[in-house]
Amino acid sequence: MKDQFIIYFKDMGIHYQAEVKAFDLEGVRVYDVYYSVRPRPVPAIRVQVYAGRANGEVIYWRQRLTGAKDELIEPAFIEAIGFAIEQAGMSNS
Repeated sequence: MKDQFIIYFKDMGIHYQAEVKAFDLEGVRVYDVYYSVRPRPVPAIRVQVYAGRANGEVIYWRQRLTGAKDELIEPAFIEAIGFAIEQAGMSNS
């Protein structure tokens, strides 16, 4: 599995690109996602996401808040990021 890769995703009609850096944290695969509106790669915004499971095989993507200045992002946006990670074949949750 690659620890760094690029994803492309769309949310509410806006196209995004992101550099993703994956790492393990206490047995959970966490993704540092640096995203920006396409085609402008800067300035990038950082968010951490991870995959969780509820009952069955359904994957729910969640945001990991790492500091007091982190803002909670709309769940649909986090799901769009997670789906792009899944499509890249990087999710091993």
